[in-house]
Amino acid sequence: MKKITKYIAVAALFLVPIFPLIVANSFFFPFITGKAFYFRILIELAFASWIILAFLDAKFRPKLTALTVGISLFALIALVADLLGVNPLRSLWSNFERMEGWITILHLWAFYIVATSIFGSGEEGKHLWHRWLNTSLAVAFIVALYGLFQLFGWAQVHQGSTRLDASLGNSAYMAVYMLFHAFIAAYFFFVARMKRAKNMANAAVHQWVYGIVSVLFAFIIFETQTRGTILGLIGGIMLALALYAIFGKGEPKKWRWISAGFIGSIILLGIIFWFNRTNPIIERNPVLGRFSHISWTDSSNQARQYIWPMALKGAMERPVLGWGQENFNYIFNAGYNPAMYAQEQWFDRAHNVFIDWLVASGIVGVIAYLALYVLFLIAVWKSSLTVAEKSVLTGLLAGYFVHNVFVFDNLASYALFFGMLGFVNSLKEGKHIRLLGTEPARVDGVEYVVAPVVIVALVFVLYFFDVRVIRANTSLIAALRACGSPQASPSLFEKTLGVDAYVANQEIREQLLSCAGNVIASQTIPGPTKQAFFGLATREIQAQIAATPNDARIYVLGGSFLNGIGQYEQAEGLLETGHQLTPKKQSLDFELANDYLNTGKKEKAVELLKQAYESAPDFPQAKSAYAITLIVSGREAEARTIFKNDPEVFNTAQMAQVYASLKQYSKAVAIYEEMVKKDPANIEIRAQLAQMQYTAGMVSQAIQTLRDIEKTNPELKDKIEAAIKQVQK
Repeated sequence: MKKITKYIAVAALFLVPIFPLIVANSFFFPFITGKAFYFRILIELAFASWIILAFLDAKFRPKLTALTVGISLFALIALVADLLGVNPLRSLWSNFERMEGWITILHLWAFYIVATSIFGSGEEGKHLWHRWLNTSLAVAFIVALYGLFQLFGWAQVHQGSTRLDASLGNSAYMAVYMLFHAFIAAYFFFVARMKRAKNMANAAVHQWVYGIVSVLFAFIIFETQTRGTILGLIGGIMLALALYAIFGKGEPKKWRWISAGFIGSIILLGIIFWFNRTNPIIERNPVLGRFSHISWTDSSNQARQYIWPMALKGAMERPVLGWGQENFNYIFNAGYNPAMYAQEQWFDRAHNVFIDWLVASGIVGVIAYLALYVLFLIAVWKSSLTVAEKSVLTGLLAGYFVHNVFVFDNLASYALFFGMLGFVNSLKEGKHIRLLGTEPARVDGVEYVVAPVVIVALVFVLYFFDVRVIRANTSLIAALRACGSPQASPSLFEKTLGVDAYVANQEIREQLLSCAGNVIASQTIPGPTKQAFFGLATREIQAQIAATPNDARIYVLGGSFLNGIGQYEQAEGLLETGHQLTPKKQSLDFELANDYLNTGKKEKAVELLKQAYESAPDFPQAKSAYAITLIVSGREAEARTIFKNDPEVFNTAQMAQVYASLKQYSKAVAIYEEMVKKDPANIEIRAQLAQMQYTAGMVSQAIQTLRDIEKTNPELKDKIEAAIKQVQK
């Protein structure tokens, strides 16, 4: 039993580094959920095996170290913060898009406990950790090759841009994954150097391999174009070089001076770059171009410009233990800044790990999290590693820290961070207090009591935490595949919701609303099916409201769905509640104003859109919506006074359609004529002009417009002749 349980635990631990390669295309959010389930199942198997092993042999029981205490306290504080937060269930279970929450923190803690207990400490532990880290490096090399294939155009970039993402599916996730491995490879470069000094076999070859791999990973980081991670890489390298130059007293002076020279060179290159950042060569380069425009007011940084102050303000409302994980959306909705109209409308992260933890677990939680960095450094600098090795590991932590200032964590970085915490914990030799005692349990007690209980618990966890949730995930995919066909059935969604997994329910309901809207609008799907979808959708809107009564998202999505199918009276209450929860979000104002217009409440619509316009006067959609509502309400003179005949407001196809709906066809035709003058080569606009002329009874003018199109586009002659015959009927 001892051999079997140890084998299972060790095998599971060494399979963990493979998770970045997992892309479950049959899952919803394939780049996220597949990796998360793979990681969780392995850790659950390892943890169950380790419990039995720890009963059998005290050698495998956890040791009382500062890092073990720190990580355990962090996990415990996160749990308390989640339970006392705004939405404890969401904090515990998260959702398919993130797959985080406390359930992930628990698995990371279990990963650390099992790995440090099984691998041990001292030279033996260091040896096993080196094998584990080399396994991770091998996987990272495969991921890097995938990135190179994307770079050369041999593989698709999943984000639809030039920013490499490989099997991580996100360039920022790819960047931080490579960041860890660039420094880990550099660490092994110096390990190999030490072995080479001792004339150990193949050490020189290993040193070259690790050096080349480290450079490759650094190159991939640059090609992800993730600026925060690139800054972290550069900052980490500079810190590592500085530490080596300052504290490497036993090292050759030549190398210490070379390190100082590299720092100076990096600074000099940075200065040269900054003063030449407007050079066309730099601006045309995808990576350098992103850096050349970097500033706090840069449009790509505006989200952080607005979100960070919003998050800090929200954190001060619950300063001690925060809002709980996965609850940033409550702060975002309530404090939404109207100037964010061009940004994502449903932010669920502050895009800063430290602010995220301040929001999630308050001052207590963020201190516990920062303590992990401090304990990491203490473990490294108290170890017997060489100055070069210590410097590289410190550079790794610094690079990760800088990255976390600009991006949020994910499993790819979390697992490596906790893995590195486990590794540095093993560096300290000497005796430690064994938790849970030092005497082995009786073998028969383990065989007949402990092992059966653990196995039953493992089966329970695997089924309820993994298998059941995976079933909900894949069932959702099946429901969505049927959605766009005549075989669309609400029973598929009912089956998926019947699993009743909290992590899945909100996503299922949101996808149901999207599907139901398409089904009800379809001309080929029978009425009873439409009615069944409508009934299920309205029930699930109320079910989600019961689950998250203070979250604006379900009110907005539910109200928009009902608006889309013409159920304006039902939609109004939902949208008004949503507006109370996020009063400054213009996208919601547009939806609610549309509802008011459809229920004859024109004055309410005008007042609402006036607020939306005045909150962000530069927002084109807000200007257009306000002007249109004024005109529909019979207040065109007021609209003309406010917007001074702005062509971007009045000379648009949307405005032409508004005039047409009011039967003011001459104004609609005039708008299209102006649009044609501005863009005479646009066939679509000219065709719309002909259509509007025909609608206005201007048949001869419509025919002439079509003839003009035929002259410039003779290839359309047959279609135009057919259209003219239709007009002449």
